[in-house]
Amino acid sequence: MATDSPKMVEGQVKQVEDVGHLESSPEKFPDTTTEGVREEDEKISWRLALAFAALVFQVICYETTLLIPSTILSYIEADLGPDPSYTWIANSWSLCAAVIVSIAGRLGDIFGRRYFMLCGSAISFIGAIVGATGKSIPQMIVSGILFGIASGIQETYYACLMELVPYKKRTFFIGLGCICGLPALMSPLIAYAIMNHSNLSWRACYWYMCAVAAVAFLLLFFLYHPPNFENKYHGREHKLELAKEIDYIGLFLFTSAGVLFLVGLNFGGRRYPWKSTETLIPLTVGLALWVAFGVWENWTKSKLPLMPPRLFRNIRSFVVVLVVSFVSGMFYYSLPVLWPIETAQLFVSANDTILRGTYATITNLGTWVAGISLVLVFSRLDHERWQIVFCIIMQLALTGSLASVGVDDKAQAIATVFILSCFVNQPLFMSFSIISLALENQADIGVATGILSTIRLMGGAIGVAIYTTILSNTYATRLVQNVKDVVVVTGFSESETYLLIEAAAKNTATAYQKVPDINDEVIKLCELAVKKGYAHATSVVWLSAVGFGGFALVCACFIRSTPKSQKTTTRAVKLQNEKSSLNDAEE
Repeated sequence: MATDSPKMVEGQVKQVEDVGHLESSPEKFPDTTTEGVREEDEKISWRLALAFAALVFQVICYETTLLIPSTILSYIEADLGPDPSYTWIANSWSLCAAVIVSIAGRLGDIFGRRYFMLCGSAISFIGAIVGATGKSIPQMIVSGILFGIASGIQETYYACLMELVPYKKRTFFIGLGCICGLPALMSPLIAYAIMNHSNLSWRACYWYMCAVAAVAFLLLFFLYHPPNFENKYHGREHKLELAKEIDYIGLFLFTSAGVLFLVGLNFGGRRYPWKSTETLIPLTVGLALWVAFGVWENWTKSKLPLMPPRLFRNIRSFVVVLVVSFVSGMFYYSLPVLWPIETAQLFVSANDTILRGTYATITNLGTWVAGISLVLVFSRLDHERWQIVFCIIMQLALTGSLASVGVDDKAQAIATVFILSCFVNQPLFMSFSIISLALENQADIGVATGILSTIRLMGGAIGVAIYTTILSNTYATRLVQNVKDVVVVTGFSESETYLLIEAAAKNTATAYQKVPDINDEVIKLCELAVKKGYAHATSVVWLSAVGFGGFALVCACFIRSTPKSQKTTTRAVKLQNEKSSLNDAEE
């Protein structure tokens, strides 16, 4: 094959950068053979390294706002409550982030990413201040909403990163970003440490998040300079004209559908029964609006649709990957919720906050190890389909092991959860690389990765709703049976059984002392009955997770691996302040 001329290479790069007229006549994936590609693209300049550091800090910022509020939720409720809506302090994060990330990714494709990312850090900063000065649960929920909006914007980090690095190193840099995000992964332990050594209690955690957001903003402002609007369109388009072409009806339908559906999920089995109108109406209307959104996007001829239908025509490298990511997200976001519940009930006393934080961090340390494996192993291999299949098989085997954990199997539980966490993230991270390299035009990278993030977060929200419902219902049923067994064994008065069940449900010394004629033997057996009830309930949850994992395994077998010909040193865009060989050639 003849080597391309510098003009041809320049034209290819401009094709990738330019999103003008993308919807009417999308460019095909540029020639990605190694011939004719400048070696400079494979070298990482110091400006790009600094931009990478700024982007990684966005991950630290948004993961901190996810993990810390959910870790200290009970302390906020104890201080500002009681208020049954306090769980929305954490739930609002996933709701808002899932809806915003696709929108932010799409708008970033159109108008440029720098100012969107800066807005994300600024909103996170404001959300932290609102939380740190919170006087009521509603004000804390507002803080959570701001965190969710900010995080939805900041999660477009994957698009920002992948368009800047060589195609063949995208998985490597995603893994490297995960490694560098260790401070965020340690945030549950950091939160407990802050509360133990500060007079401000949980509020100190919000001031900590405020500082993180401020640093994230400053690093972006000084170090991250992606192509701006003028560079993307070379003067051929105007912002106002493009703003008029945005699919506002699709935007309304998608946002409304996402909000209503996730609200229904969070209501079901928690605030209201699943069969209640308060739960069914938002769920049903949300699903109907999503159908309407799909029809609207597919049959209208909007110049800038929110989710271009052409992306969904790529079944094996897009649609199937979304399905696998959805199911993987069910497990990824559920594990940090289920594991602390299991450890708190079976292995850790309520007054040992540091140990609780340590246990809660185990799953995050597994995520960190997964990042190391991406850098050292997975990014160096081909055949992504079989890599993902291998990871899912490991997940299924280890989840089955978790289902066998009893009240005295602490070592087995810790080892299994840690090793399991080491294999959960690779399929999710590799999915970003697979989808981005399969695009016809790299100008779609924001919307494609945004859709993937939305699907992943939706899977997490649905997974948490399903698994926590199974946990609570199974535990309630088994606890009643276990307490009745205690009554039979000890000869406790059957007429007081219902009082004993109520005391066991609370499982506190105060609750037990209110039961007439109770003794130490009955209390100890009831405490053991509670543990056995949770052990059984979590076993059922893990077995149900195996079922969903089996479906993901079947789907993963149909993923199309990225061809080697597309793993080149080509970069989709370059920083504005980066010295490029193309500029040298023009000079």
